[in-house]
Parts: sequence; C-alpha cells; structure tokens
Amino acid sequence: MNARATTYRRLNNIPASWGTAVNVQAMVFGNMGEDCATGVAFTRDPSTGENSFYGEYLINAQGEDVVAGIRTPLSLTRAARETAGESEPSMEEAMPEVFAQLDAVRTQLETHYGDMQDIEFTVQQNKLYMLQTRNGKRTGAAALRMAVEMAEEGLITRDEALLRIDPIALDQLLHPTLDPDAEKTVITQGLPASPGAAAERSC
Repeated sequence: MNARATTYRRLNNIPASWGTAVNVQAMVFGNMGEDCATGVAFTRDPSTGENSFYGEYLINAQGEDVVAGIRTPLSLTRAARETAGESEPSMEEAMPEVFAQLDAVRTQLETHYGDMQDIEFTVQQNKLYMLQTRNGKRTGAAALRMAVEMAEEGLITRDEALLRIDPIALDQLLHPTLDPDAEKTVITQGLPASPGAAAERSC
C-alpha cells in the first residue's frame, strides 16, 4: 500500500484488515450472433410525449455500437420502421417474442417509477437482459403532454403532474415553431441548437 492510501485509511478509521471492495457482475453479449442484439428505448416518445414505444436496436452488436454511429440502428417497432421508410425489419418483426417481453417491461417500469424511462437492454441468444433504466430526458412539450396523460392514466396524481413541469422548459413552448402539418421542402439537415424556428434570407 502506498503512503497516500495508508494516510487515507488512517484519517478515515479504515483498518487495513478490511481489504479492498470488489464488484462482481454478470456480463451479457449482444454480439454473439444473429440471435443477439442491443438497444436503447424510451417508454414514451421524448420529443412529443406520445405514449408509444420509441427506440433503436442493432442485431449482433454491443451497446456502444447503437449510440456511437458506427452502424445505423434500426427501429424498435414496425410502426416506427414504416414511418422512417426503413427496409430492414424492426425488432418487433425480427424478434417478436423478445420484443413482447421488452414491451411488458416497458409497462412495468413506468408503473413502478411513475415516469417515462430511458432504458438500455441486451439480447443474448434470444434472452432479454435489462441493463439500466433512468428517468428519460424530454422536450418541454413532451414533458407537458406526459404529465397530463400520466395523471389521466392514474400513474401519478394531478399535484405530481404539476410538479413535473419545469417552468424553464415551458419557455420552449413560447418560441415560434414550424407547423408540423405544413408541407415542407427539405433543403438541408442538421442538429438543432435551440428550441423553436427562425428564418432569415440566405445570401
């Protein structure tokens, strides 16, 4: 043991006989073949607040592959795949039994935590493993819709719903936005840096 560790133990009354703590955890692998997968999901749409399963997955991959952009992830649900115009099957279509288990876990997590969850999962040889869950981040509009609908569904009380709305997030709703139903011509793509919409003449 070095001098710094010895001093730390002495100052915090930690006997040397206690040894060192060790974490032991099982490992699961989503990259062992075509019956394996990994993904991330939200129990509701974090952009709109709609009560629909939202997320992405990859077959024969590890978790980092989904979020790092190494491979293009696929939609979890058939409806999302059709909306996105993807040709590859959704998890709902490619692994229907595992997807059904994941969908059941989605409901259990929301009921238990009373909030939209951001979950990470791995499938190893057609067996579902839940890796992590946490309250999911959401837009101001989504937060408002989720709070209202969760109160209506009985997951939370009306008072809890009011406390879920961050006044600063409501500021997003006051910015001008594009009509989602208006016909649009896409001229470029990018990542949003602020809420709302802005217009200016191009030079």
